[in-house]
Amino acid sequence: MKNLKLSTLVMVLVVVLSSCNQFIQLVETESVGKDAVTKEGVCQNDDIRIDYDMWSEDGITYFSIYNKTDKPMYIDWKRSVFIYNDWKNDYWVEKSTTESYVVPSGTGSNITYERKTSTVVAERYTFVPPHTYVSVPMTYTIMSGFTTSTSTNASGKTTITVAQGLKYEDKTLKKTSIPASSGKGTVKAYVKEYSKETSPARFRNFLTYSFDEKFVSEKFIQNEFYVNRKTEMTKKNFDGPYKKANLAVKVGSVKTKNKVRIYQSPYRAGTSWYNTIIK
Repeated sequence: MKNLKLSTLVMVLVVVLSSCNQFIQLVETESVGKDAVTKEGVCQNDDIRIDYDMWSEDGITYFSIYNKTDKPMYIDWKRSVFIYNDWKNDYWVEKSTTESYVVPSGTGSNITYERKTSTVVAERYTFVPPHTYVSVPMTYTIMSGFTTSTSTNASGKTTITVAQGLKYEDKTLKKTSIPASSGKGTVKAYVKEYSKETSPARFRNFLTYSFDEKFVSEKFIQNEFYVNRKTEMTKKNFDGPYKKANLAVKVGSVKTKNKVRIYQSPYRAGTSWYNTIIK
């Protein structure tokens, strides 16, 4: 998933240019596929419910699982994958990590402490009791707000251009009016819509589960998404109206008090995310 890690490469640009005007690119998705379609961030069948929350910078495939039945459920992560633009990415990799911990021994004033280590193996199976939620620790970054293009001139010199914004993606794009988040009038923004065939990002979450610990019989659920719209707007419109509040923090005997703004974030959705655009 090298193309998904581009944001790490260019984060320095964001830091250096943070004093420039900020715009936000809202990225929205549409759910498709043979399994139950995801509605308002939730996909479910008779056995299982999956709650998605991708809302973050660049998008994170965070989801939780709920066992809707009266029977214990088991998730097999080795046979569950994240598929990005038809490329398979594993949730589970067979590996182990070493952790250290302190163990007390003796009693009273004779107590001593000894440091020990243990080897922890990555969990392949997750046990989900009946009518219980479990959070999923495995995630992938979906896509950054950067566009790359490669060109080679007659002498064979190759140039890779890294740019931000819909205008770089589509030079023919014109600004259009969208409803203002304040509820009054409209604001100008770049808007680009995509079909499943033209989308810059298509991804699937494929899960294998069973009600039998040995997986003699197994079931599958698959959720598929594609980016169907990008909207590039000012940060002010993206954040929406705000209220002022006092934030009091106490650490030990030290107290601090600051005034903060609490924004409405009207565009927040479980199957959407955003990218910061510097202009």
